[in-house]
Amino acid sequence: MTNTHYLRQETHSDFLAQQRIDPITGEKIEEGHTVVICAACKSAFFIESWEYLGGSHCNQENTLEQIPVRKSLQLIAKPLEYLPFLFRKGSYYPWNKKEADRGYYQLVLSAVIGTITGLFLVFLSIVWLKSAFLFVLEMIALSIIAWAISLIFKRNQKKRAFRKKQSITKSTYFAFDAQTQSISYKKGIKTNSIDLSQLSQLNYKLNFMPFKECAKHNQFILSLELITNENKKIRYYTVFHEEQIAHWSKFLAELPYHLPVLHLK
Repeated sequence: MTNTHYLRQETHSDFLAQQRIDPITGEKIEEGHTVVICAACKSAFFIESWEYLGGSHCNQENTLEQIPVRKSLQLIAKPLEYLPFLFRKGSYYPWNKKEADRGYYQLVLSAVIGTITGLFLVFLSIVWLKSAFLFVLEMIALSIIAWAISLIFKRNQKKRAFRKKQSITKSTYFAFDAQTQSISYKKGIKTNSIDLSQLSQLNYKLNFMPFKECAKHNQFILSLELITNENKKIRYYTVFHEEQIAHWSKFLAELPYHLPVLHLK
């Protein structure tokens, strides 16, 4: 069952004051709109946007029964709960799809050029045989071999990426510090933080990789992008098991509502 909320100023003034944006349409959510709140990341959607997503977000279909209210900043200090998986600096998949496909397209182009070159050499070598049928057979065989090599290369490249061992000294842990209203990150023994006031947006992608293209475990890729007020983009990624998605959902739930959080497809 989808929990919807018809927004009224007299009952939802705190929520409306947050000036939330629908992640799908990019439009401001205002009084008179009917919205749905994702139970995992607390993102607000127009009912039409929620239906467009197929009634699911963050790999689940639950929605909040009540409109969330601002959390009190008077919180009791407690040890930081760092996410249990390691992040690597950079992007597993570039955020630009054209850039993501560029490497594979270059590989395919190399295969095509290699095939054409091979066909030309075969043609020269069999001209004296006067056998068009033999030429056609060798042309088909060379094409199949070239494309098979490119596909195997692509699959093995993904497998190697999944099987990379995460070095604790070269990787990063993340946690939300409710007391200082910042995102704390720890690399080795060094700990730093980014104040939420310095961030304009947090984007993330959660992608599933089929078993045939990766190792048996850790089939989920989480890409994280922190955008500062100066429009500087800081990117990390991690690979983890399905059971650890709950830790990421909890991390999102702890973030204050004034920080825009978008789940990008």
